Amino acid sequence: MSIRDVENSIINKLKESFPNFLVQGFPEKPQEFILLHPIGAILVHYRGGNYSNTDAINFISQEKKLEFAITIVTRNLRSNNGAYEVLDLVKQNLCGFKIAECSKLTPVKEGFLSETTGIWQYEISFTLSTPSVENLEEGD
Repeated sequence: MSIRDVENSIINKLKESFPNFLVQGFPEKPQEFILLHPIGAILVHYRGGNYSNTDAINFISQEKKLEFAITIVTRNLRSNNGAYEVLDLVKQNLCGFKIAECSKLTPVKEGFLSETTGIWQYEISFTLSTPSVENLEEGD
């Protein structure tokens, strides 16, 4: 399962759960992102991963733990469709979500990112694990 496949699975799940929001992968140039959507946006991106140790001598088989961040961008903080409400709903929708070949999504942290002219940004991060196994060549 590739990083892009996992990201797309998360995006598709959020699109189903939040049809009134713009849901997409994090922009290529985040500094140029402007919230044009009337309600808000939910942006997904890969933060990085860690690999478990391996005790194998002849064959590498590890667990890879991937972290994905969900950025919530809203026009208000507390009212309907505000940052607090959407943050809670994203957690409820993704906690325990199972993607093929991966463990269930587990929330690990959330917090405030920024506020600029009434546009609020919060982030919640999730991890999941997937096997990482070496490719064996003929004759190995």
